[in-house]
Amino acid sequence: MLSVIGLALIILAWIEQIYRSIIKGRLSFSPFFLTVYLVGAAIIAYGNFSAEEIVNGILNAVTAVLAFAILVNLIYKRKKPGAF
Repeated sequence: MLSVIGLALIILAWIEQIYRSIIKGRLSFSPFFLTVYLVGAAIIAYGNFSAEEIVNGILNAVTAVLAFAILVNLIYKRKKPGAF
């Protein structure tokens, strides 16, 4: 059940990012996309670890950490003067 919730969040995030990129023409990552993707990946990783699927849990945890790193970098760059 946790994987379904996590995948639904990831799909929601991708729909928003596709809308932002194709319809609005903005080619940067959306903070909403990264946040929702991060939460979805973390939920899936938690579900994997709970079901003792260690390899899948590690892989999903890595995707969550990578999304977090990009989000932190995006926030840091937005605080710099002249970044956007």
